[in-house]
Amino acid sequence: MWPRIRSATVVARYSSFENQSKGPDTTKLQEAAYNSQLAAGLPISELARTLFVQTDGAIPLRCCASYVHAIQNMDWFKAAFTAHGDPVVVVGGRGSSGADAAQRRVKIDTNDRWNPSRCEHACLHELARVVTPDRGSDGELREPAHGRDSSRGHHHAWRANFVFIVRMTLGKQAALRLRHEFCQWGLPTR
Repeated sequence: MWPRIRSATVVARYSSFENQSKGPDTTKLQEAAYNSQLAAGLPISELARTLFVQTDGAIPLRCCASYVHAIQNMDWFKAAFTAHGDPVVVVGGRGSSGADAAQRRVKIDTNDRWNPSRCEHACLHELARVVTPDRGSDGELREPAHGRDSSRGHHHAWRANFVFIVRMTLGKQAALRLRHEFCQWGLPTR
């Protein structure tokens, strides 16, 4: 269907850089989620090409905020995530990118803002974290909060929402590659 992108070389090249920014407390499932995303070789959208303007160094946070808010304002996003129509706060800084659904905050770290493609993928990844609660409709945690069975928020529901968001922003082929890589890394989305 498409060329196999997940080679040991590709993952090794990116994993060492990724894991430096993610820290030593990264779980195996969390690492598999990051590696899946990298191995999928996601493209960059025209929206990101337009909004992510680098002048001197990292992409400015205001560009990241404009991108995230533009996605939130799209009709498909409003229809799919009705409770998340209000703009999230986008912040930056050192350390890893992250999201806090309760505070409606997305953090895009400096390392993820050196390249438009990486910045877009971080924005989509963290936006999926904001719209996907760690507890199901029954109030139960979707996965253990800690330990080897924890993916630190990269659970099945997050993966399904991330694939959907990727499909709507980057296209069907990108979503199929991402879903395929999640499955290859032992993280099903169905």
